[in-house]
Amino acid sequence: MSMDFFDREDHARRQTRRLLIMFTVAVVVIILAIYVAVSLIVGNAGGRGSMSYAGSYRDSGSGVAEMPVALWQSTPGPLAYLWNPPLLAGITLGTLVFVALGCLYKLHELSAGGEAVALMLGGRAVNPQTRDPAERRLLNVVEEMALASGIPVPPVYVLEHESGINAFAAGHQPGDAVVAVSAGALRYLTREELQGVMGHEFSHILNGDMRLNLRLIGIVYGILVLAVIGYYVMRSAGYVSRGSRKEQGGAAVVLFLLGLTFAILGSLGVFLGKLIKRAISRQREFLAAASSVQFTRYPSGLAGALKKIGGLAEGSRIRDAHAEEISHMFFGSAWGNSFFQLFATHPPLAERIRRWEPDFDGHFPAVQPVDVAVEPVAERPRAGQAVLGQGGVPMASAAALDAAMTLDSGEVVARIGRPQTEHLDHATKMVDAMPPLLLHAAREPLTAQAVIYALLLSQDDDAARGRQLGLLRSQLSPHLYQQVQQLAAVTQCLVTATRLPLVDLTVPALKKCSPQQYVQFRQIMEAVGGADSKIDLFGYQLRIVLLSYLDVHFGLKPRPAIRYRTLDAVARPAVVVLSTLAYVGQDRPEDIQRAFQAGAQNLLGTTAILPREQCTLESLDAALAELAQASAAIKRDLITAVTACIAADGKVTIEESELLRAIAAVLACPVPPIAATATAA
Repeated sequence: MSMDFFDREDHARRQTRRLLIMFTVAVVVIILAIYVAVSLIVGNAGGRGSMSYAGSYRDSGSGVAEMPVALWQSTPGPLAYLWNPPLLAGITLGTLVFVALGCLYKLHELSAGGEAVALMLGGRAVNPQTRDPAERRLLNVVEEMALASGIPVPPVYVLEHESGINAFAAGHQPGDAVVAVSAGALRYLTREELQGVMGHEFSHILNGDMRLNLRLIGIVYGILVLAVIGYYVMRSAGYVSRGSRKEQGGAAVVLFLLGLTFAILGSLGVFLGKLIKRAISRQREFLAAASSVQFTRYPSGLAGALKKIGGLAEGSRIRDAHAEEISHMFFGSAWGNSFFQLFATHPPLAERIRRWEPDFDGHFPAVQPVDVAVEPVAERPRAGQAVLGQGGVPMASAAALDAAMTLDSGEVVARIGRPQTEHLDHATKMVDAMPPLLLHAAREPLTAQAVIYALLLSQDDDAARGRQLGLLRSQLSPHLYQQVQQLAAVTQCLVTATRLPLVDLTVPALKKCSPQQYVQFRQIMEAVGGADSKIDLFGYQLRIVLLSYLDVHFGLKPRPAIRYRTLDAVARPAVVVLSTLAYVGQDRPEDIQRAFQAGAQNLLGTTAILPREQCTLESLDAALAELAQASAAIKRDLITAVTACIAADGKVTIEESELLRAIAAVLACPVPPIAATATAA
């Protein structure tokens, strides 16, 4: 657990390279096996020998007439066919083409992210307004954990036909992740056990495991394609054999043998694929479990869920036909409790439990369904039980949520992707601080749009607010405009620290918009933000966070890929970011210069701040887009520099800390709520 978020990102990429090496070895083995088999089949199909006439023989002494002489020409032995360079080249090329096409097909199928995996397994999206107590409990747990982790709330799916206890998280990055649980998990797990399982899955999201897991699916599927090809070749042999000519019968036999060879060696590929999945997955399960316990501080919750898997007849079994493809992504073994350990992607249950309960005796108690309505309250008290003030804000916690604080850049970096129990408590407090009207509206696609519009309205400029409302009145339906007005009265009373988390809560609902609805929403949001005559820092934060998640989801921009691995390659955009932050957070020239140098000195060395006119929000957008394509090591240094720049005056406001979190979100570096662990100024 000594690795930070960036080390884990690098580790995940090293694991990807390891995966590609193992995949290459597997493909080479398969190519050689196919070549040997095809050489022997085709070579032996050419015949065992033939007669040829070499002339005649006449015995002059006996007077016997001339007789023809037949010479037997034998076919070379089987080993003679094992060196055929043209055949080897053809088989190599053909195998690589089919394997590559299989990989690309599956990766394209999963390009939509976690949602594609959940739907492939027969998942049903949970309605954010569900009245089912078990589903509502699940959504509450996921929302709190997402806010504590500093990521948008992921959509939640239920595998309603799976009675075993299991779950998985899937996606390319935190912004497009989904979480899915089996119906058995909802039925048998308590809230603490469910929280332990969800903490485990959120650890996979934060540790970079999801992207690796999706690539693993595509690579293994590419090998599996060979078995599918063999099946169709064997079928084609049946059609050829229907002819009556002897040559057709021989060709049918050859085709059948070739198809059988591909099927068998494709099965060898499946065998190798399972070994690859096992090699990649098992240790990452222990890392995710340790992160979950660190997150929730409830080892008994995680251990209790594992015990119930052991005590349930169905265990963690997933019966869907696609379970094998994503077996390495599940919380528990998709094959149940007794699957042959050679291929097991998960350590044995008892071994996992003893990590947290060393005296576990291996006995699994009987499992009974949990009655959610009468489930006992957790021993750890939930925060936010104070008396509500105006707008539903807990009066006792409002000052604490918005207090100024001091920040240590090393501590901020250390917490990225590593939420703690205090962050979970703080997230619960923030949710409790939000009025029920806003929470309800944030969970529906259209009213979630109204929440965003309401948050964008100017708080201290009546003229700008009037222009914004006039624009909304002309663009929205009367009913939706009325909802914006109603919600705007409530958002004015929000504690500052809860505004950006409220944006995160709207993400699952906004993802349910149609592409046309999203384009219209985006245009209106940009127009409303631009109608304010002065720079609104929160409006900018809202915009860059929301668009960084949703533009990728709706295909308006590609997922960031690593292009820059040296600081020199991103020096210019880094200067833009630090210069802009220095101007935004300070007024006096000497303070501006000090803030810029505090951030730049360890990142860029001696360099000059940019003129104010070059530090627009548009240039900041472009700079962040470039920096999002930097390596993990560069992002670590950049966030350290941004933190130093913001904290240069000795104190950090909640607005500045949320700006730091927004910038980190664009860089795909999830920062937990800073106020939960920062020291009061």
